[in-house]
Amino acid sequence: MKLAAARAGTALKIRGRELDFSFYPMTRTNRRWGIHSTLYAADPWAVISGSVIESVKPQNERDAAVSFVRQAREYFTAAERAASIETRPLLYYYSFMNLAKAIAMSRGQKGLVGKVAHGIAHVGGTGHTPATAKLQIGRSTPSSRQVVDELHRAIEGKPVPTGEYDVSDMIAQSVVGHRMWREGFSQVRQERFIPIDSIHFLDNAAEIWLAIHISRATLAARGRPITQTLRESGLDSTFRIVKHPDPNIAGESHVLEQKVPIAYTGRAADVVVDAVSALRPFVWQTITPSPPYRRFYLYLSSPDERRMPQWLSVYSIFFWLGSLTRYQPVELFEALDGKFGPFFREFLETQANQLLYMFASDAKQQDVTKAAII
Repeated sequence: MKLAAARAGTALKIRGRELDFSFYPMTRTNRRWGIHSTLYAADPWAVISGSVIESVKPQNERDAAVSFVRQAREYFTAAERAASIETRPLLYYYSFMNLAKAIAMSRGQKGLVGKVAHGIAHVGGTGHTPATAKLQIGRSTPSSRQVVDELHRAIEGKPVPTGEYDVSDMIAQSVVGHRMWREGFSQVRQERFIPIDSIHFLDNAAEIWLAIHISRATLAARGRPITQTLRESGLDSTFRIVKHPDPNIAGESHVLEQKVPIAYTGRAADVVVDAVSALRPFVWQTITPSPPYRRFYLYLSSPDERRMPQWLSVYSIFFWLGSLTRYQPVELFEALDGKFGPFFREFLETQANQLLYMFASDAKQQDVTKAAII
């Protein structure tokens, strides 16, 4: 396939420093945008609480939001200390539900004090196994506020897409434990997560755009052509495959370039957030305590799969497992001890802390990562 040449540009620098990619690369000061740094936190709860106190102005709402954070922490600590694994999902779910209320309030969402619906429910008649269960997200009680919808509005900037979602799709969208998911669904052969080598901001003094580098060796090892990767990642409408001018980079990496650059008239820093917002829905992340602190991935899926934001898939699995704890404990034991057991046990061991740090980053609107204590 003959590729177009990459658009001419250089690495975007702000105040002489090359800008690294993150979901929150910039911070808004009184006059202009500045570069955000990574915040290292051994205690993400303190970060969340501080962000809520700073963001929620009315005293009564601030007190309620801080209380939600305290409750969330108590539930989370109880889950971490639980002797029985079957009690942990419900405790984690209640933790994240309270945390969701606090974060939504910190982003200006109203009506979250008082009776608020979950916004997520098991679809009756679909069974309770990972292969058959479905969840209804949104619209269960349209006359009341829904936690999931308010948090989606706060983080994603729009209402949660309503409808029925397959639990099996939510499980597939988990970065951690994905290979264990493949083992459980024996008909699955190819991995769906493709690690991104790097993401670059480029600039030509009038426009900025993003370029994604993906290892040729990785795609070859996983049997994924770059055209399929572009299409199934959902990026084909906004990115294109290009030829990098550096033969060393071109020989090692496939390069995906943003089709339409983002113009600016003053400072490039003013439009960085717009570039990130366009890419964020298509990128998954894992948070690590060592450099580079964030690892990014593309998720490949068929057109009929309902994709959701990474945080929402994790949140929804905790709801589903918690629902089994309350109403279907036998099915929960079967899930934990059956062929999907390794996935769920890995999920419970790792994803609560991952989601906690994601939510801390969303609350602070800054990358928050676990501090490496020596």
